[in-house]
Amino acid sequence: MTHSEKRIPLYIQLRSFVLEQIRQGVWNKNDQLPTEHELAAKFNVSRITVKNALQQLVKEGLIYRIQGKGTFLSAPGVGEKTIYTEETSEDSTGGAKKTIAFLMPRLQNAFTAHILGGIEEVLVQAGYNLLFFKTNDSQEQERERVRQALRLGVKGLIVFPVDGEHYNEELVQLTLSRFPLVLIDRDMPGIAANCVYSDHSGGAYEATRHLLGMGHRHIAYIASGKSGTTSVEERLSGFEKALAEAGITSAPGYRVTDASPSVIEAFLEERQLPTAIFAENSGTGYEIMKTAAMLGIKVPEQLSVVFFDDVEYGAMWAVPPTVVIQQDQLIGQEAARLLLSVIANPMQERRKIVLPTKLLVRESTRFLIDQGP
Repeated sequence: MTHSEKRIPLYIQLRSFVLEQIRQGVWNKNDQLPTEHELAAKFNVSRITVKNALQQLVKEGLIYRIQGKGTFLSAPGVGEKTIYTEETSEDSTGGAKKTIAFLMPRLQNAFTAHILGGIEEVLVQAGYNLLFFKTNDSQEQERERVRQALRLGVKGLIVFPVDGEHYNEELVQLTLSRFPLVLIDRDMPGIAANCVYSDHSGGAYEATRHLLGMGHRHIAYIASGKSGTTSVEERLSGFEKALAEAGITSAPGYRVTDASPSVIEAFLEERQLPTAIFAENSGTGYEIMKTAAMLGIKVPEQLSVVFFDDVEYGAMWAVPPTVVIQQDQLIGQEAARLLLSVIANPMQERRKIVLPTKLLVRESTRFLIDQGP
């Protein structure tokens, strides 16, 4: 068993194995599966582990068990379909065959709206309909929306995953079973998946180099995104790479994660103030600048601030912020194009499309030599 397989729950591996046997024509509906003992030997686990995994698949309707006889593939009408099969790809009229679903944690700013617009533009040109689901930053809602989309017979999925260290097992299963799926904004560690995302590390690296080039050496990193989310981890990696190349070791107190407004206020009030801050996202950057103004800390005279993602009407802020810009609409367009390609050829090699970012320098950063005491 490989390192990546160890991270995947057995029932996900088992479900992928069952689907592959179906796809190859080895098993058909109502065929009997190997015994628990045989499956335990195949996956190198205990029989109780296999038993628990099979119970999960029974709940999902993929298989059914008959006391004293064994485990069988579900027949039509047995259990609820929550997985992809060829039957779910179109309805009797062929309408669902031309429908794509897009799942996103929230739709509350220009960045997310532009991604949606980019997806819709490409799909409409290709003659596809688009279903949109909000998952409200909840993995449980994300799981239910995936199942709902599959029940509706969508041809493919584009998913902006919910933040978190653990990725949704529904998405893992769909990826392993070769269902047409493209992830936006982040990767799926340990599993080859189709993804479109920005160069998070490169963007953070460029922003930190900008601060270093202005003479700053005491630079803090503040993030509110959940640890373990690949985009968040990559931004921290880019920040650290720039400091390491400059021979700078950031003080432990200058590394703040899961920052709430109260944590940001405490940081600016109680700690020795750094000369500059790199914020992992625009919400955190906005909170830092707002709190600094409330505490009488002048930006950029006393504190330079740069953050990832632009904000609406940023040029009109009292202090227009220096930001790392993502190509939001292009992310949506590339995700839709990639998904259409996967629909046409589900067995093609998985692709990761990484789009460059751009540093937009405004007035929230300043050369250290110009700062007051």
